[in-house]
Amino acid sequence: MNSSTILLIKSSVFDRDRELIVDNAFLSFDNKDRIAVPPTTFLKEDITAFRYGVKWIKGYSFVIGRIYCVDIKSSSGEVIKIRLKSIYGVNRTRLHEKYAILINALYDTYFDGITGHYLQQFSESVDFQLLGIAFRQDGILLDKNRLIKWEDLGTRSYSTYYTVFSKSDPNIYKAFEYLNDWNTGIIYSVSREILKSKNLLPEVV
Repeated sequence: MNSSTILLIKSSVFDRDRELIVDNAFLSFDNKDRIAVPPTTFLKEDITAFRYGVKWIKGYSFVIGRIYCVDIKSSSGEVIKIRLKSIYGVNRTRLHEKYAILINALYDTYFDGITGHYLQQFSESVDFQLLGIAFRQDGILLDKNRLIKWEDLGTRSYSTYYTVFSKSDPNIYKAFEYLNDWNTGIIYSVSREILKSKNLLPEVV
């Protein structure tokens, strides 16, 4: 059954409503300045990466608002940027709910499948790279000289970033920010699913 998530995006109180469609076959967003111009559309098979997070708007001495940010990238390198801005708490709860719906829809519709593709490659003993890390059968290679074997790999998950590190030498690590690094959510899922399949993932992380 084909299902779509349709959201009206208003980047600020001065912007017009813009339709965002997350569909099993495509992603479409009305990000043009003129209403008559067709929206930007990515086919599902062309969607390769995303990143998301919250930027804080600082006033003179304290935070006065936030911007929910979501970027989606296609295989051609084109990026759809979605922004939801709340100043002085106006519409904050509603925008947070809309942001959460969007992130869940992107995972369910596109990025869980990409995660599954990488896990299938690993199960077939095919090495691959994500965010500059080489995933191999014996562990992950942070660079040419730093291999962390699966038995030695630790992970930590925080609200804004994810880290992988050597349990025997915590100074060997790499951190990924959900807001700034493409596909941090995918590297989180892939690394933890591999550890889980090897019975190496602690119940509490």
